Amino acid sequence: MRGPIDYIIVGSEGLKFDGSILKAIEDPINNGTISLIALSAINKDSQCNVTTLDIASDGDDYLMEFTQKYAVDASLVTQDDITEVGELLAPNTAAGFLVIEHLWAKPLKQALLNVNAYLIAEGRIHPDAVLELNEEK
Repeated sequence: MRGPIDYIIVGSEGLKFDGSILKAIEDPINNGTISLIALSAINKDSQCNVTTLDIASDGDDYLMEFTQKYAVDASLVTQDDITEVGELLAPNTAAGFLVIEHLWAKPLKQALLNVNAYLIAEGRIHPDAVLELNEEK
């Protein structure tokens, strides 16, 4: 049984992957809140060519250690995924593509199944939208 699975795509102008994003998810991985299913770095150059980047080989010790410690199956990010992300990017932009599983939700899912409950709807409210809701009060 799996928990909910989300994808997160974050972009930046140029190639600014310094490991800080990965450091931010390391604690939730280690404490069992989430699991990292897939990870990819994607670049769109000035001629709009889309390529994947090997973040482990950029020379940064932390990035190399992270990708070894939290090895993911590279085949889970398909060429179609890369193409779709590339279509979202402006020229000279890079993106990190993460797929995570919410492990914290597995006991909740089991409890719901145990009482024959079923999912009616789900969604996500972006934190910026929550701020707007709070401002409207």
